Amino acid sequence: MALNLVPEDDDELSAATEQRLDDLRNALIASAPGQKLFTFQHGAILAFACAHAEGDPRGIVSERLEKLAIADNLVGLAGGQNPFQHILSEASRARRALTSPRVADIVPLRAPLTIAEWTARELPAPDFLMGKWMTTTSRILQVAPTGIGKTTLVLHLGMAASAGMDFLHWSGCRPCKILYVDGEMSRRLLKQRILDAARRLGCEPTGFHALSHEDISDFHPLNTSQGQDQLEREIAKIGDLDFLIFDSVMCLLIGDMKEEAPWAQVMPWVRSLTRRNIGQMWVNHTGHDESRQYGTKTREWQMDTVLFQEPVKREGTDVSFNLEFRKARERTPATRSDFRPVRVALVDDAWKYEDAQPTPKKPPSPLGLKFLDALRNALIDSQMVVDGRKAVGCDAWQAECVRLGLIDKKQKPDSARAMFSRYRRELIAAARIGCDGDLSWLI
Repeated sequence: MALNLVPEDDDELSAATEQRLDDLRNALIASAPGQKLFTFQHGAILAFACAHAEGDPRGIVSERLEKLAIADNLVGLAGGQNPFQHILSEASRARRALTSPRVADIVPLRAPLTIAEWTARELPAPDFLMGKWMTTTSRILQVAPTGIGKTTLVLHLGMAASAGMDFLHWSGCRPCKILYVDGEMSRRLLKQRILDAARRLGCEPTGFHALSHEDISDFHPLNTSQGQDQLEREIAKIGDLDFLIFDSVMCLLIGDMKEEAPWAQVMPWVRSLTRRNIGQMWVNHTGHDESRQYGTKTREWQMDTVLFQEPVKREGTDVSFNLEFRKARERTPATRSDFRPVRVALVDDAWKYEDAQPTPKKPPSPLGLKFLDALRNALIDSQMVVDGRKAVGCDAWQAECVRLGLIDKKQKPDSARAMFSRYRRELIAAARIGCDGDLSWLI
């Protein structure tokens, strides 16, 4: 099995080289699934780096691969050959090809851009599909516990976006083409959900498309080439697709979702969709810990946005939750309103929302309240003011703590420092005081 890093068609050298780097990484992962993912990523990146390195790269790569202890796992990948020699041979051939005169004209070597060059660089403006957060290049991870209304939410979001209509506190942008891919429900249930969403929306947008996994015979997981080919055919049938909604990670991928490998195997395709201006939302579940997504957090690393639904009890409805942006790369001071947390509920078959109430703060402990009293005493004679509030430095606050017998800086300086720091943090977390460097004040 030859892991070529050089394409036969030089006109597509850049894209093909990138794709073959992804293929190499995935092959390395698949060859030893029990290993840590970063091990194979490093191995792939090192091998690819050989294509651009000057001189003989053997010493560098073999030493690194030996340290990463994956040599035995690469034997099968190299068709029984010495894995070091196999990868080095391919990398060396790629390096010679990439530095040859005929290729240099196609892929000119250039330094990273300067600030002036970045300033002058013309890039397309974001193509927004909903509010100022969902675009044709977005990569969104939407996380929620089971039974909270994930599918109900994303179906309506997709339909509203495809019709160019407002939804919740977001403004609609333009009619667009959206494909919802379901890997969980039966066709019968999916049909009912679609009809319900269209009824609530008040129209049937022609740009919204839905695909059931049951409608593709021998449906393959999307972290396999067969599954991606199947979806690519559906995308081609629609034509000019703007956005994809995948529901859900657990049902559309195969493998242990606690590990990085299944997600790493789908990432090359995810990046390919982004390059073609097809935005994506991947729906994922929480686990026993409903405060975070199930499995590896590395899924979030290459996402632009992470949306989280937290259940909130409300009489008269089963669909009620807080919606929070836990990651928001598109957020700017001018667009923060679109990213604010909101409380959402489906009441009388209509979507309702309001600004989410702040989570109640845990009150200070009895000893924490004594440190708060010490701060109040220290503020009495202070002449410092921060944003209209009296403030005091740590030395004055600690002196009052000593006077009240809360800490002993002379006999137990380490303990005194630790206790003061602990209760200062506790009072900050309880939203009872504000701090800026050495200064503290009451809230």
